Amino acid sequence: MTDREAAKSGELSSFLHLTGWRPLLLVLIAGLAGAYGLFLALDEPAQWQARYVLNASRIADDDLTPLELDIFVEEIAQTARFPQVENVVEDRLGLINEEDYEITVNQSAASAQFVDVNVVAEDPADARAVAIETAIEAMTVTLTEILGGHEAAASQVQEVIDQDEARITELVIDAGGFTPTIALDIAVQAVITRRLDIDNPPQEPCVLADGTNGFCDVEYNGPPLAELEAETARLAPIEREFTNLDATVQAARTQLTGRTNSVRDTQAALVSVENERENQLILDEVITEETSRIAGLLSGLLLFAVPAALITIALFVIYDLIRPKPAVEPEFAQTFDAAGSLEGTTAHGALPEAKITPLTVVDRDDDDIDEDDEDESPSGDLLDLSDDEPAEDDDDPEPPSPKDRWGRKAGSKAG
Repeated sequence: MTDREAAKSGELSSFLHLTGWRPLLLVLIAGLAGAYGLFLALDEPAQWQARYVLNASRIADDDLTPLELDIFVEEIAQTARFPQVENVVEDRLGLINEEDYEITVNQSAASAQFVDVNVVAEDPADARAVAIETAIEAMTVTLTEILGGHEAAASQVQEVIDQDEARITELVIDAGGFTPTIALDIAVQAVITRRLDIDNPPQEPCVLADGTNGFCDVEYNGPPLAELEAETARLAPIEREFTNLDATVQAARTQLTGRTNSVRDTQAALVSVENERENQLILDEVITEETSRIAGLLSGLLLFAVPAALITIALFVIYDLIRPKPAVEPEFAQTFDAAGSLEGTTAHGALPEAKITPLTVVDRDDDDIDEDDEDESPSGDLLDLSDDEPAEDDDDPEPPSPKDRWGRKAGSKAG
């Protein structure tokens, strides 16, 4: 491509070296490549898309909060993308992901409790089977992990209960075989009774020494007051520890009941998932239809047309770089005389028609200027050295000013 060709063509076309017949060749090559890609896309078999919606609330615990349900649904959607799920589906159906089918599993934007399962395959039956098996395996893996968590939590709670109950048994033995609460109540009551007896000794009817009937003090055979108070002080911390452990055990038993119910519900959900192939209680089929072929046709068209166009342009650039450039003859401008006249021409770059008239320097040392001298001007034109107004006859003309010596007025008029 020469400089003149680049100047005449557009900026983008000259940059891509597309001048002359080259754009037509580029369109021809790209069109043939696109037609070939379109032909290959038309030869591809039809694709079928199966859409399923998984309702996670049917297998989730009833006591889950909305946030916990959202986490549960997200776990199912993420588990469906695990390689182990793909391996199970491949073993069951003999279909390989991204070769025999394409699958997309996401949490539904319509509701937090739904999971959207979309499968594209060449056979509608394969698309349905892949969607169902993937959902079943994803739910099974997720529920199995949740079941393991519930069972582990239930085991930990049971261990706490067993330890607390063993300590409670020791406290009962320390309390004399009674419940520490009851034993402390008995000890406190004994202290109170003994103090009352000391202040008001009990009496019973008896025969006095003089043989008359009267009342005598009842002899006390029990432990002394100090011993009763010491027993009360010993049982008080035992009773406090027993009360705390008993409350802990009751709370743990309530928690264990919840964990046990969760384990039972999760096991029931796993049974429902295993029967999903026959019952279809968790998965709802939205539609199974043939996919649009427009995207595939466009992909096949662009997949061949664009690379062919780029390669063609690259070949044009390489050809222009390696081929020898032709010698360009220099163009000489027309000579002209600056002191003469320029004739108009149609040549590219010529100046417009002009005429140069040289100025005449007038020496006005003399008082008068003869008209004959003015006629001797090289241009043959009369230069008016007077003012704009016509000169009037005056007997005493003013002497010329030195400023007019070099023809200032004449120069301004000539200009």
